[in-house]
Amino acid sequence: MTLLRYSKRPSDFFTNQLMNQLFKETQDSFKAAAERENEFRPATNVLEEKDYYLIEVAMPGFAKQDVSIKVENGSIKISAEKKVEKENKKYLRREFGVYKFERSFKLADTINQQNISAEVKDGILNIVLPKIEEKQPQVHNIEIK
Repeated sequence: MTLLRYSKRPSDFFTNQLMNQLFKETQDSFKAAAERENEFRPATNVLEEKDYYLIEVAMPGFAKQDVSIKVENGSIKISAEKKVEKENKKYLRREFGVYKFERSFKLADTINQQNISAEVKDGILNIVLPKIEEKQPQVHNIEIK
């Protein structure tokens, strides 16, 4: 039987550091994935028209009673929560089932916050943000005497 003496080489230090970092990153990614599982960020479009802005939020599966829209402190906050009863189904695979989200947008000073309207149609929430009418400078001729 031959005994070999263990000696810590400089490369062993870097290998250990690399393995520790790998395990830490893997553990962190599992934690992040678990947090993202309960998080949903719906796709959103913002359009500008002549008289208004339009926010389109894709929210399939949500009814209008599930949605709340609030304007406060110069921002519009869109949130939705779907109340789901316990199901006694055995899923083999489940890829959707998100029942809550929240989005906020800063409102420009040119938006008439009192006349904002919203409508849900075909799984798309449309929020109309009317612009404040700009006062055109009044021009009038002065008669010279």
